[in-house]
Amino acid sequence: MQLSLPFTWTEIFLSLAGGSFAVFANMIYFVMIGKVNERLPEGERISYLWWGTEVRKKFKQLYPGSKLIFFLDLCVAIVAVCFCILIWVIG
Repeated sequence: MQLSLPFTWTEIFLSLAGGSFAVFANMIYFVMIGKVNERLPEGERISYLWWGTEVRKKFKQLYPGSKLIFFLDLCVAIVAVCFCILIWVIG
């Protein structure tokens, strides 16, 4: 008797790829928070636990030529594409 998986290999791959890029995007955000906090005074620093869109805005102001924003956008786009393809494959 051969065991069968409840999901196809394509679904597993898309889920793992999307999850990996989501974790990578989160790591990029943590790097951005660290870089922003290096330049801000103690009272204006951004928390690693509660942050929002102000991280991106302040990072762009402080580091206008950095490629981290591009890599963050790329990771988020790959997550969105993996999710859409996964829904299409499952649907």
